[in-house]
Amino acid sequence: MQISLLDETCAAEWNALSEAEASFSMMQSWDWGEAKKQLGWDAYRVAIMDGGNIIAGAQILVKGLPLGIGSLSYVPRGPIGHWTNPEIARLLFDELHRVARQKRAIFLKVEPGVVASSINKSLFIDLGFRNSSVVNQPCTTIIMDISPAPEMILRNMRDSTRRKIQSTERKGVTSRIGTIDDLVTFYKLMQITAQRAGFALRSFDYYKTEYLTFAQKGQAALFLAEYQGQILAAHIVYAVGKHAAFFHQASNNEASSLNPNCLLVWEEIKWAKSKGCSTYDLWGIPDEIGELVTLEKEIPAAERTDGLWGVYRFKSGFSKNIVNYISSLDYVYSPFLYKVISNKLINQNTYERFSVWLDKHIPRRGIRIKP
Repeated sequence: MQISLLDETCAAEWNALSEAEASFSMMQSWDWGEAKKQLGWDAYRVAIMDGGNIIAGAQILVKGLPLGIGSLSYVPRGPIGHWTNPEIARLLFDELHRVARQKRAIFLKVEPGVVASSINKSLFIDLGFRNSSVVNQPCTTIIMDISPAPEMILRNMRDSTRRKIQSTERKGVTSRIGTIDDLVTFYKLMQITAQRAGFALRSFDYYKTEYLTFAQKGQAALFLAEYQGQILAAHIVYAVGKHAAFFHQASNNEASSLNPNCLLVWEEIKWAKSKGCSTYDLWGIPDEIGELVTLEKEIPAAERTDGLWGVYRFKSGFSKNIVNYISSLDYVYSPFLYKVISNKLINQNTYERFSVWLDKHIPRRGIRIKP
């Protein structure tokens, strides 16, 4: 086995490895790295080769911080391939650390697409990682099996969800797949949603770049729900390999009474099936639900509205298949700077707003990695 830093001639083989993952792994695709490059990040693909074939690897994203104090390095939903053998994992992470250190990273954050278990967690602890209080990707999600016939998928939904889909259609709400021209409408709805929910909104160029990167390959769709000439809700959905995911959702303040989101998800499921997908990831529910599932404890039935509990009630109507991934983990290179940026005063919301600010204001500064 040998380690290699890949160039663009390996893009197709890398994507084949990414698409072979057991769950949605778009953020490890070559194209995701190219999109992030346009948004000010550097992307490197580190591969383990055996007999000339890529058997494992990780895409590491790096972005410089203001005033030249260092950089952030990040492996989203990775590594990928057959990397959990301790020997392979050690070889892979040694190279990731080399890349991160050359870029003067303060720490390396990983958010693997592997289920939460003591064995998987101990692998990272043995490699020197520590738990992180700040997460980028959802640790807990609901993943639907969409391989059955459409009528069976409908039958497996909660009765109330199925009724909402049918009721929305009877009320005259229609859905369609939008074009690039509809991204402006999508972003206006995102602005309304961000203000209502209190989250930091990324720039229009961020969503446009992400969407166009995959739409030009037929792997992205912008779904719109319309009623009497007004767009009520919009979703951006991705289908990569055998897996699809519900990535971005936006709606106006009048949408709730007509339940357009239920209808859109149903149309997206049918679209994902047409793309050859067998799973549909609803992308994010409260992490405490995942912890309860891992501990085999009962999920409380109380109608909570804080955090993502309202989102959970909506998404759980489509499926009960809850998946809990390992939480965010950090490997620290600069203890002092890491302590500063991981101060308890810097909570999840502050971190997200800082990440949005970085994407908007810090330009790309490419640094060549020595072989």
